[in-house]
Amino acid sequence: MIRKPKKLIVANWKMNVTKEEEAEGLFLSIKNVVNKLEYTKVVCCPPHMYVNQVARHVDHRNYRVGGQDAYPEESGSRTGETSVLMMKNAGAEYIILGHSERRHLETKSDVARKVTAVLEHDMVPIICVGEEQRDRNWKKALTQQLKDVFNRVPKKNPENIIIAYEPIWAISGEKKNPATSTEYMEALDVIKKELKKIFKTSTAVDKIRFLYGGSLDDKNIEEFLKNAEVDGFLVGRVSHDPRILMTMFRLVEDHMQREMFPIKEEE
Repeated sequence: MIRKPKKLIVANWKMNVTKEEEAEGLFLSIKNVVNKLEYTKVVCCPPHMYVNQVARHVDHRNYRVGGQDAYPEESGSRTGETSVLMMKNAGAEYIILGHSERRHLETKSDVARKVTAVLEHDMVPIICVGEEQRDRNWKKALTQQLKDVFNRVPKKNPENIIIAYEPIWAISGEKKNPATSTEYMEALDVIKKELKKIFKTSTAVDKIRFLYGGSLDDKNIEEFLKNAEVDGFLVGRVSHDPRILMTMFRLVEDHMQREMFPIKEEE
């Protein structure tokens, strides 16, 4: 029996954890559950100042630590920035890049430089892409985002690249407006076709992992598990709520268990 890859859940805590003990407590509560899971891997992305404190508790392959962003240069006169090297030395193995909440703070080339720097430091970039509206130009907008990044990035080690489809229209605070699994699959088709043009081979694209993010929670994750080709999820709004996360973990485990060991109908 071929063992399927684990589903990856990236918990982007954003700026919702404000104390060191709170960050450690949240991670430890997640750790205590995740180290027992069979089919789920979790990457927690705390605020920069808590990455080191959280990463020192990593001792199992099921959970890792990531950063919410990083500056591409290793060091220098960059007041207020945190470099990719600093994040790596603090214990981060993944970096979220190009998130819609940061796009107004950086240029297209900034994101490409960050992706390149993360890959050069043997870390994994989680590259966020997504259109602002599902209008007649949404496909063009999505492919342009991919071109802006990958036309400037070395075309090697695609297995270390993660792309998170996170449509901007699906991201909000209190208002929930997630994409459907059908909309995700439509976007995934656009993304893969463009990446095949960029990488000039489908083999490379097959090695890239694809996530969905955008108003995702325990109420809608099952739709994507059942109806979409998804390697995992980028969770934001509820990522610091242990109760909801535990429910999502269970739903992933139950789904994967059914896929691995389907119940045969009696004849």
